[in-house]
Amino acid sequence: MTEQPTVVKLESTDFASPQTIYAKTGITEGCVRVILPDGMPSWLAVGHRAVDAVLSHRDLVRSAEAADPTIRRFLSLAGDFPLAQHILFADDEAHRRMKSVLNDAFTRKNVEPLRPWMTTFVDGLIDKFIEAGRTDYVTSVALPLPIAVISRILGVEETDQADFEANASVITGVGNDGDQSGIFTAGTWFYDFSGELLARRRVEPRADVMTTMARAVDEGRLSEVEARSNTFLFLSAGYETTVNLLANGLLALLSHPEQLSRALANRDAESTSLLVEELLRFDSPVSAITYRFARSEVSIGEATIAPGEHVAIALPTANHDEAVIQCPARLDVARKPNPHLSFGKSTHFCLGAPLARLEGEVAFRRTLDRLEDLRLDARAEDLVWLNSITVHRLTSLPIRFAPAVRVG
Repeated sequence: MTEQPTVVKLESTDFASPQTIYAKTGITEGCVRVILPDGMPSWLAVGHRAVDAVLSHRDLVRSAEAADPTIRRFLSLAGDFPLAQHILFADDEAHRRMKSVLNDAFTRKNVEPLRPWMTTFVDGLIDKFIEAGRTDYVTSVALPLPIAVISRILGVEETDQADFEANASVITGVGNDGDQSGIFTAGTWFYDFSGELLARRRVEPRADVMTTMARAVDEGRLSEVEARSNTFLFLSAGYETTVNLLANGLLALLSHPEQLSRALANRDAESTSLLVEELLRFDSPVSAITYRFARSEVSIGEATIAPGEHVAIALPTANHDEAVIQCPARLDVARKPNPHLSFGKSTHFCLGAPLARLEGEVAFRRTLDRLEDLRLDARAEDLVWLNSITVHRLTSLPIRFAPAVRVG
């Protein structure tokens, strides 16, 4: 009788900590069979080499069409979900076609001109609380900046931002448990809203991504559903990871005073860029990457993944792998090289990475330049994190600093 492999049952809170994943799975490298928090059977990639292999393998695809029928009931963001036809879940020709339409909007060359506006915007946010000497950094900076940026790029009016944030928060909870009743309702809202935005841009074109997609639909380069799906993707995911980068990153600095001092002492562009990369690695905005399916038999290390099986990625275990990163538990704001995988790799490398990096550079530079004697205004053990397997997000980050005058 063949011994059946051990299957590890995981909870949502496990994904934020590489040490917890190592302890529960019993491995630091490779793929192991798990049950995800919502009950879906899956493989889990652990460690830099396995994660890199999964991200790069051409036969581990994002489209749920490759998923075994027995697991499709867990795929609430695919299947019957009205907005699943976006670039993140596209492969091969469909992915290349969508990328040809969307990529230019997010290149470093094309987002860099936003730096002066972002700097002014962040200064305006800081002006609102700098005289008080204390604030919740999540609600005052980390959340409003990325929402304003993605809204500007897509052409979303300020009056609509609260609604898309509320519906996006429902999507963030996907995979936490078996109850996904709110996902379809949120998807319907995004479907209608994205359709309205596309219709507006056909009548009133602007220099924004919605106008680009509306033209691509009219020219036959995107379908209407693909345009709506990508709008949903950018609105629901296009700001979430940056919120976490800003909040998690500042917490990391406040928890390592010597590294905070180094960041304050080195304010040039290269040092700021290295700072952002290390904060992305140290506490990745994304905890797990899901929705990868084997379209043929795939071998990753000693694991043989059968066609139709799902593979999830424990991203923090790649970014804290001692085999490729020296002293990974140590925050080093000048670390280089920094082979983190927080934006993924290969075909599905994050389209918005240049934008997120720019937002991080501006937000951290203005925060550190303007808030003196910066410190945490709560016990670290009392901070609360969002219940999610996909993102590592603080619900609030109370900080204190020396009160100062506004600049505006």
